[in-house]
Amino acid sequence: MPTTRVMGRGPKSPVDEEFLKQLFQGGELLAQGRLDEARRLLERAHQLQPRNEKGRNMLGLAYFKLGHFDRAAEIYEALVRDNPVDATLRVNLGLVYLKTNALQRAMREFATATDLQPDHKKAHNYLGLALAQAGEYGRARQHFLVAGSEAMAQKMARAIAGNSFARTPARAATPAPIPAPAARPPPPPPTEGQWGAQFGLDEVPPATDDELRFDEDEGPGALPASDSGDGAHAPDGTPGDEARATSWASASQPDGERLPESLDGATPELPPQSPVFAATEEVPLLAELTPALALEGASPTQRLRVGGGSFSVYVEGELLTRLEGLVAFSGQLEFEPERKRFRGRATDEPFGQGSARFTRASGRGVLFLEAAEGHSFLATDLGDTGVYVREECVFAFEEVVAFENGKVPSDVPPDLDLVYLRGQGRVVLRVRGALRSVGVTPEAPVTVPMSYLVGWQGSVTPRVVSLSRDNPPPGVGVELSGEGFALISLPLR
Repeated sequence: MPTTRVMGRGPKSPVDEEFLKQLFQGGELLAQGRLDEARRLLERAHQLQPRNEKGRNMLGLAYFKLGHFDRAAEIYEALVRDNPVDATLRVNLGLVYLKTNALQRAMREFATATDLQPDHKKAHNYLGLALAQAGEYGRARQHFLVAGSEAMAQKMARAIAGNSFARTPARAATPAPIPAPAARPPPPPPTEGQWGAQFGLDEVPPATDDELRFDEDEGPGALPASDSGDGAHAPDGTPGDEARATSWASASQPDGERLPESLDGATPELPPQSPVFAATEEVPLLAELTPALALEGASPTQRLRVGGGSFSVYVEGELLTRLEGLVAFSGQLEFEPERKRFRGRATDEPFGQGSARFTRASGRGVLFLEAAEGHSFLATDLGDTGVYVREECVFAFEEVVAFENGKVPSDVPPDLDLVYLRGQGRVVLRVRGALRSVGVTPEAPVTVPMSYLVGWQGSVTPRVVSLSRDNPPPGVGVELSGEGFALISLPLR
């Protein structure tokens, strides 16, 4: 019998065989509307290959359709962290947030998707819906026009003119119980030397077939066929035809609507602006509602959880962090104000001001924090590479990370306050949008507006410069010369 191969990786292992079987059967059940059965199979596939993007995408869709939006958010937040420049994943995560009435988070994800892919019509359309829900009819109209939604653009025009805008009320639903999550390792942090490549403008690697990527153009049932020349085979190794291999992708749900290939194909129901519980709605029991609204907390096995505008960390020992945006903390934790360090020695100058001052958290417990509107968190591992970061962009770092404060004086206010971070530990950055990098070479210095600059890596010399002679005020930038990478945060529009 010819040897079956998986996407050019050689003979399939028993784990590969079982994974494909669970993924295929779970996809078929998902298409048939047998959601709970599909979820169990897809969770099994996820346990077998927790880093497989297609498996995670399908599991996220199952959670979404079951109404387990917190679990769906966890899946798509992890996918976005692993693929920060994938516009479709951003749209998927935005839809999950929209379903849970996290309007600001949804708008951030949709806006980032339009930044990454300006011609993504669905992203513009969903951003228009979210903006309309927020009452920003002018901006909503612009995005509907880009999306080609003329009817909605006209509704926005009437709303701007003073006429009422009728929103479609959301269907009432009792939160579904949340299944216990399958044990899985956290996504690995960036390894040494990946900072520049991970966030490079032109260095995002294309998706390969063997990653089973869940693309818009590829149906979730498009599993690999045998390359042995004897026809396609189902994942369980039994002979089948190509139509069976992709049958579930075009299957219909009981209501006759085609199953969307991703959350990108789903139509979100905007939450009403009326009171949360209308007289005709079924009011959920508090005992059922509370677990569905639980904050996602870190644990000893997953010490750091960062997703968009939220951040939780398990502290055991010491952690340096700002308490700005603190929601709650559990356990036994104590906080001491931290001071700046110069040339390896502590000074009397506070590290940060007011509510944004750094503290040294010690003890054992979990911190829950939320970013201010317009900001998001990004976690990374420094490895053995040091990095200079603008002080306001550093939010937290492990005690094993050595730090030193610095300043680049300027004749054009303000001065550039910096933190140099070094050591094998994790750092949480607070940024205003998507993170990018630009290469700096001796032949081509790079100048970045100071408000966009996050920091730099490598042998780079900074200089604060004026970008404009217009008054008031002059534009201020930072010129970087030498060799390395400039780290830039592009603001959300």
